[in-house]
Amino acid sequence: MLESLLQLLNRERPREIVWTADITYWIAGRREDGSAKPEWDTEEGYLRLHNDLGILPYYYYKKFWAGEPRYEGSVEVIEEKAGHVHTRRMRTPVGELTGRTVYLPDSCSLGIAKHFVTTEADLDILLYLMQHRTLMPSHLDDWPQRREMWKAYDGLPCIGLPRSPLASLFVEWAGVENAAYLIMDCPEKINEILKLMEEQEAPIIAAVCRLAPPLVHFADNLTSDSLTSLYDKYMAGPHQRRIDRLHAAGVKCAVHLDGSVKGLLPKLVCSGFDAIEALTPKPAGDLDLEEIDDLADSQTVILWGGVPGVMFAPPYTWPQMRAHVERLLASWGDRPFVMGVADQVPPDGNIEFCRRIADLAGSR
Repeated sequence: MLESLLQLLNRERPREIVWTADITYWIAGRREDGSAKPEWDTEEGYLRLHNDLGILPYYYYKKFWAGEPRYEGSVEVIEEKAGHVHTRRMRTPVGELTGRTVYLPDSCSLGIAKHFVTTEADLDILLYLMQHRTLMPSHLDDWPQRREMWKAYDGLPCIGLPRSPLASLFVEWAGVENAAYLIMDCPEKINEILKLMEEQEAPIIAAVCRLAPPLVHFADNLTSDSLTSLYDKYMAGPHQRRIDRLHAAGVKCAVHLDGSVKGLLPKLVCSGFDAIEALTPKPAGDLDLEEIDDLADSQTVILWGGVPGVMFAPPYTWPQMRAHVERLLASWGDRPFVMGVADQVPPDGNIEFCRRIADLAGSR
């Protein structure tokens, strides 16, 4: 399937259907219930599991992010852990920001209990942090060697770019509600912070262009519910400037859209993305498979996803999943697409469905 993925990226007709799945969340469930195999913690054991399941290895988060932040000496970062609660304090000469997350064992997930930025005063501290931060390339030096290892397992190790500025503000710092109010109330400060964030991407983009992998991921975790009305003003420009530099180096670009699809899909197509990944149709999303195909209105962009993660878990059954996959193959079969789980196989999902879907895809 790796050869077929590369053919898709080169706008060639693939030899076979590419089927991939992010099984990280499912593995987390197995660790929680004690049934995970120790070998899954090694990169090669993780790759072998993918081969056993019949899926192309792609998602791997231990070496995912292509950039990491570095703060000057005037910024002190303090980590505190108490049980399932993780608190992060960022102290500066102009004040302190505190963020808090809580691990939820029942769902094997991490929830944000407190965002760093909620007020204009917090925004002033965030501005100071951005003025005293740089982004440094990471996980790129050994990528060529890792790519060779992954090739033996018919896979491609993903590379995640730092979240683009508005996505970073929403996901990493303020949350949707706080960010929306601050954009309305403090537009000048928001614009200055977003400008600094984009400027700091430069060494990461330059390093990725030198590496010239076949594909990188814009790890923005987009959803139309919260970002459609802000996309043209705050995201289109940064996305297009990134894409132009990466395309000039021969690097294809995918973006992660795993929430509601309707508002953002056509905008992302217009921005020049080569692939739009984790597209989630009904019964979990807001559009059905045919509507997603029609809305993309492009025979060059790769639709990536189509298999809702919720359908791996009860009350859904294999006959329902099989019918959905057959409909996907019929709906998207004449256009460039990667069949993928949207967005992850859940901890209570039936992992055997992956093998069955691989058999369905292989029979076409």
